[in-house]
Amino acid sequence: FEGIRVVSAWQREQMLAHALSAALIVGFASLACGAAIYPVVVRLSADNERKAREVLDSHISMMEALGRAIAKRDSETGAHNFRVAWIAARIAERLGLRGKDMQALIVGSFLHDIGKISIPDAVLLKPGKLDAEEFQIMHTHVVQGEEIVSGIGWLDDANAVVAAHHEKWDGSGYPRKLSGEAIPLAARIFAVADVFDALCSKRPYKEPMGFETAMSIMERDTGSHFDP
Repeated sequence: FEGIRVVSAWQREQMLAHALSAALIVGFASLACGAAIYPVVVRLSADNERKAREVLDSHISMMEALGRAIAKRDSETGAHNFRVAWIAARIAERLGLRGKDMQALIVGSFLHDIGKISIPDAVLLKPGKLDAEEFQIMHTHVVQGEEIVSGIGWLDDANAVVAAHHEKWDGSGYPRKLSGEAIPLAARIFAVADVFDALCSKRPYKEPMGFETAMSIMERDTGSHFDP
């Protein structure tokens, strides 16, 4: 501007005053809008948190209902589900699992035997050892469980444990005979918790084992059944 004409002092003061006035007006308007919007944002945020909690509660309730449905078939299964989910979660904590991976492990651990709903009582509750045909029937609970949890959104995360909790590190498990790291990590973690609890629990066909005996079996099967 001064290259074109000389700007007098009073004009410079006037331009500065106008600029400051405009800045003050914009700042005040921003603060006023923020003050007006803030309660709405807080209310919406609280509402979203409440709805998220309701969804989580409904998921947990559904998971517990499914667990009770399994327990109706086998009175021990309900407590077993809680125990193996807790043991698996503690192992996963030591391995550094967090967030969604941990949630998927817990849900999968709790619902790992959901497919047993389809197994006949004569096989599921048989007090003695199963014969070859009965073993084949029992093995179908894995596929049945996959079908139950698949396509239900939040239960899809449980599929890794449900589908692979009977696979073994050396490939001798079922149903797909996966081996090594082809077995999902969640299923490998769960296998340790599941077998340990089974060894230490009373079942229709066995008495509970002591801790030392159970651990000796676990150590013996490390590298064959379990991830080393």
